[in-house]
Amino acid sequence: MSSSPAPSPPPRPSLGRSAATGLFGGLLLGGLGLLAVGLGNRFMAVDCEGLTGPECKLLEDATREVGRAQALGGGALTALAASLFVLFRPRLPPEGPEDV
Repeated sequence: MSSSPAPSPPPRPSLGRSAATGLFGGLLLGGLGLLAVGLGNRFMAVDCEGLTGPECKLLEDATREVGRAQALGGGALTALAASLFVLFRPRLPPEGPEDV
C-alpha cells in the first residue's frame, strides 16, 4: 500500500463571481434587447393611419430619434457587459517552463 497524498479539493465557487456573472449576463441580454428594439424603431415604417401629413412626419421623426438613442444605449450596454465579462473571467494559472 503506497501512501499517496490526498488530492486537493476542487476550488469552491465564489459567490461574488457568480453574482457578477449574473449581472453581466443581465446587462448583455438587456443591451441586446434594447439594441433590437432601437433598430426596429429606427428602420421600421411607422403606421400613420388617421394622421395628417405633419402629424405623421412628427411621429416618424420622433420614433426615428428615439430608436437611435435606444440603439446607441443598447450597443453601449452590450459592449460594457462583454468587456466586464472578459475582465472578470476566471484566469488560468500561469504555466511554468516545460521540461524538454
